[in-house]
Amino acid sequence: MPLLVLLHGAPASGKSTLARRWADGRPLALVLDVDVVRSLLGAWQDDPASAGVAARDLALAMARTHLTGGRDVIVPQFLRRTGFADDLASLASEVGAAFVEVELEVGVEMAQRRFDRRSADLGDVAVHGPLWAPMAEVVAAHRELLATRPRVVVVEQVEGDLDETTRRLADAVERVHRDDSNLADP
Repeated sequence: MPLLVLLHGAPASGKSTLARRWADGRPLALVLDVDVVRSLLGAWQDDPASAGVAARDLALAMARTHLTGGRDVIVPQFLRRTGFADDLASLASEVGAAFVEVELEVGVEMAQRRFDRRSADLGDVAVHGPLWAPMAEVVAAHRELLATRPRVVVVEQVEGDLDETTRRLADAVERVHRDDSNLADP
């Protein structure tokens, strides 16, 4: 059974890097970064809201194709609303994939340092844009959203140890997948 993993967390928390590391250990797993898909759309900056909707629609179609082929998909995404997470969960159910939702926990200070460092690269700002609020408020709003997602598994990031954080992610995904598989067995 293929896996669809939604990996979310604060901006600049390392979601994309961690997703890439996780996928590298799974043959033909797809790292489906919606921000990258959005950046492929012409003149997306002129209408970022419409571009975001189009990018999510494309990402869902890409995930459907890949999962239907029996391959895993991981989506590193910062969530401001639950709609996309619900769409991914529905997609997994439709195609017979396991859905695992993981929060990459990182402290506000670490997220702010990383965001500031990343924002210094103009190419990255062009893809991700500026924060709309101070990082502490962004993280607090995200944590409130998480409270509405009872099946989210939290993986605490180990600063400076990407190998350990990747192991924690892989362990959490496998544990949820195994537990869900056991629930499905008669």
